[in-house]
Amino acid sequence: MQTNGQTPEGLGRHPVARSRRSEEGSAVAEFVMVSALLTMLFISVLQLALVLHVRNTLMDAAASGARFGMLADRSPGEGAQRTRELISGSLGPGLKADVGYQAITIGGQPGLRVTVSTPFPLLGYFAVTGHLNVSGEAASYGG
Repeated sequence: MQTNGQTPEGLGRHPVARSRRSEEGSAVAEFVMVSALLTMLFISVLQLALVLHVRNTLMDAAASGARFGMLADRSPGEGAQRTRELISGSLGPGLKADVGYQAITIGGQPGLRVTVSTPFPLLGYFAVTGHLNVSGEAASYGG
C-alpha cells in the first residue's frame, strides 16, 4: 500500500530523521581519525624542535670550544675537552658525542676547527641511523 509516494515503512517519518539515524556513531569515528592526525602532527613538531635544539646546542658548544682552544694559554686539546663539558652540561651525559679538532688557517692566521658528531636524536635522545655533524672555528689574532 502506497500513499503519496511513501512506502508503509516510511509513513510518519521525516526525511531528516532518517538521515540522522544513518549517521549515528559517526562522531566517534571522526573524533578518532582527527585526534590521531593531530597527535601525529604534534609529535612531529616536538621532534623537529628537539632536533633543532640539539643541533644548535652542539654548534654553540663547538664554536665555544674552538674559541677556548685558541686562547693564548690554552691548547687545542683543551678546547675539545671544553666542548665535551659544554655538551654534557647542556644536553646531559646520555648523549654520545664524538669530538675532534684540527689546526687550520683562517685568513692567514692560525686557527682551530672543533667538530662534533652525534647520532641523530629521535623521540628524546634515542638515536636512529644517521649522524648530526657540526663544527665550530676560531682564529688567533694578535700575538
